[in-house]
Amino acid sequence: MRHRLITALSAAALLGALTACQAVQDASNAADKTSICLEALRLANFSPSTQNLEQTAEDAKKTSEDLTGLAERAADTTLREAINGMAEQVQSLSVPNLDPTTVTSWAQQKLNAFNTLAQACA
Repeated sequence: MRHRLITALSAAALLGALTACQAVQDASNAADKTSICLEALRLANFSPSTQNLEQTAEDAKKTSEDLTGLAERAADTTLREAINGMAEQVQSLSVPNLDPTTVTSWAQQKLNAFNTLAQACA
């Protein structure tokens, strides 16, 4: 009888420890997602400048690379896809395409990608 009680208490303690570890892991994942989302949304605010086209192209490339790096850290598939979508949209901006018509179209597509990213972060 005593042996069963010790076994039951040991099992309960182990289950409690495993539950606590899962809660810590869940909290860590939520914190990681939050920090990734904050950085991704900050990078998603990239806006082209028609004043310096070459600098805009360089900034777009760097921002896209930074977003891709964040996507690689995201454990959540929906979030990863949304960040990659934003990275692709930013990267699609190129110097020859920086005329008012294409920038307007690009901005609308970027807004759609931003909304997808914001929903993935919610």
